[in-house]
Amino acid sequence: MEVRVLGPVEVVIHGAPVRLAKRQHRLILGVLAIEANRNVSSGRLIELLWGNRPPARPRAVLHSRLSELRAALRAVGGGTAHRAIATGDDGYALRIPKRMVDAHRFWELVSSSRRISSDLQVRDVLRQALELWRGPVLGGWSPAGPTDPLLGSLESARLTAAEDLYEAELRLGNHTSIADELMALSATHPTRDRLTVAVMLALHRAGRSAEAAGVYHKRRVWLSTELGVDPAPELKRLHVAVLRHDPALDLTGPDPLGRPA
Repeated sequence: MEVRVLGPVEVVIHGAPVRLAKRQHRLILGVLAIEANRNVSSGRLIELLWGNRPPARPRAVLHSRLSELRAALRAVGGGTAHRAIATGDDGYALRIPKRMVDAHRFWELVSSSRRISSDLQVRDVLRQALELWRGPVLGGWSPAGPTDPLLGSLESARLTAAEDLYEAELRLGNHTSIADELMALSATHPTRDRLTVAVMLALHRAGRSAEAAGVYHKRRVWLSTELGVDPAPELKRLHVAVLRHDPALDLTGPDPLGRPA
């Protein structure tokens, strides 16, 4: 059995997709897959399923949903797949090799990228990791929302992997090819300073210095309006360097922000 949670929840058993008709079935299986081989308490599942609006008898309803989910897996898995969902002390666990869950493959690839010294290999491994994503975790649906630690940690890891990837691309001199995709990602995540630095560098090195300065201006206004704060000193220094066309920003120069290697 393979479970995919980096996007809408998908289940494949013996090469055949399993149709889980109810959204709650998909959410339960997705949560158990993210926490593969670890017990998830009934209370935690209830919180993720219904947030602060649980049904009148949440544990009974949860038990019914688990029974329905097992039945759906049994219908495709030949009487064995449903056994992967084990009942523990006031909770449930999905017994499955972690390599069969895309989130765990993502984490392993990201971890391996940090043990590699070659930027070419780092780029390839991180691209492979990010290609596992088909959309927001669990399809973006949970009453608890993406701020829940279970979901938020994965989304944050995705952005960190993207930051690592684009910094490797910049070191490889691929600023022109990544500038536009970086602009889109950075605009969606204005609090991620590493993305802002990367897009400003990519644009400047691609001969688009005015756009790089414009990115800084938009970010400064957004930070002031939404959070009441100024850009980080690192961003301010980069902005000044872009305006001055500082040679230190060139690919062959030292780190433009004076960061340790």
